[in-house]
Amino acid sequence: MPIAWGDFAGWVGGLAGAAAFVVAWRGNGHSKRANDKAEKANELAAKANDKSDESNNIARQSNVIAEEANTFAREANEVSLRQERRDTEAHDVLWEGNWDGPGRYVLKRRGRGTAHVVVARVTVDDEEMEVTKDRVGPGEQLVLDFPQAALVLAREGREWRLEPRRSYGGLPLAPGLRFRNHFIEERIQWRTEAGASREHHLSQPNVPLGDLE
Repeated sequence: MPIAWGDFAGWVGGLAGAAAFVVAWRGNGHSKRANDKAEKANELAAKANDKSDESNNIARQSNVIAEEANTFAREANEVSLRQERRDTEAHDVLWEGNWDGPGRYVLKRRGRGTAHVVVARVTVDDEEMEVTKDRVGPGEQLVLDFPQAALVLAREGREWRLEPRRSYGGLPLAPGLRFRNHFIEERIQWRTEAGASREHHLSQPNVPLGDLE
């Protein structure tokens, strides 16, 4: 029985449609798998970026810690060098105190060094005086006035002059012990050229307040 061309065309069209469906179905499957893989790749890339940012943050923090450690090391070295200079510094500073007149006590600087940030306190019996100076060089001196000591010295001078003069071998005797019953304390603090702390401390019991004549 001969096949009508219309029937043949319909049959061919049906096959073509079925083939197109199969191709489209398989294409959709491949497309889905490709999309899944692309999403997976994007997730991995995002995780990699997060890890990279975390690594960069850790690296920056490590650099900050390293810089701080270097700063502390430099400061420690500077402190050590300063301490070494202080320990090995030659510092020639001496002090000598004496009366320079009624109620006028002088601290003379001896030696070739220079005293810095000087604080000097002198106590005479119950009277204390203080003087400060930024710098005291060789040959310079500090002067402290003691008004009460000046009054006591004047009174003792009058008493001394009223006493009978005594001599030994033609030489006048020194004033009696009752005029040498005073207490003088010197306390001086200062710094050397390298910044080291120094202190002078001297206590003198049974001393006079100056010349009675």
